[in-house]
Order: sequence, then structure tokens, then C-alpha cells
Amino acid sequence: MSGFGTLSIVDQSDKKLESLWLSMQLHVGYLRSLEESERTRAAGVTYLGNWLNYFHPVRPDIIAQAKQLAASLGGKLELAGVRPKYRMIEKLFGRETANRAQVLLPNLKTAALRSWDKALSRLERCVEV
Repeated sequence: MSGFGTLSIVDQSDKKLESLWLSMQLHVGYLRSLEESERTRAAGVTYLGNWLNYFHPVRPDIIAQAKQLAASLGGKLELAGVRPKYRMIEKLFGRETANRAQVLLPNLKTAALRSWDKALSRLERCVEV
């Protein structure tokens, strides 16, 4: 099940962000317990980097911890730029708004499509009667 009310949506909630961060730390630790090599450390840094923007700008403390963990793995993290389709939002409203948009708008799209599908299903049942 998808949508704003589900656990799988990573939004700006402190509890969800803290849970995500703990999960990421455990993932990196588990990977390293299986194999301690340059390859697994690089994979850990890449993994951390893939999620770093989700913590910006609301949790600079987690961003600092992620950068520290990446450094202990021999890597360096930087916030990624916004995806190309959100660059216009960044130019008009700033980086913070563009980051929020790229996290929240896909969820909004999913919720809208789901509502549309439900409405069509209900309409179809009414027409059949």
C-alpha cells in the first residue's frame, strides 16, 4: 500500500528520519561484518550518499553523523544537487524548496493516481448495476 499515511514514505518526520538513519547505520555495519574490504567500504559510502539529501535541511545533525561515518569508511559525502526536473523550482524558490519538492511530489503523484484509480473503480461498479 502506498501513500502519505504509510510507513514506507520517508518524509520530514523526525521519527521517520531517525529510524531511517538507524537503519542505514545497521545496514552499513552488517555489510562490513560480512566483508571488510575497500569494495564494501565504497559501497557503504555510496549507500550513505544516496540517502543524504533526505535529511536536508531538517536534520543537519544526521548529515554530520553520516559524513563522519563516510569518513570512517574512507570516503566523503556532499549533498547532491537537485534532479534536473526540479532545477527550475530551485532557481525560483531556492534549494530547500527544491529538495522538499523532489521528496514530496512523487508521493503526491502516487496518492493522486491511487485516488483516481479508486474513483474509477467505484464508478465502474455503479455503471455495472
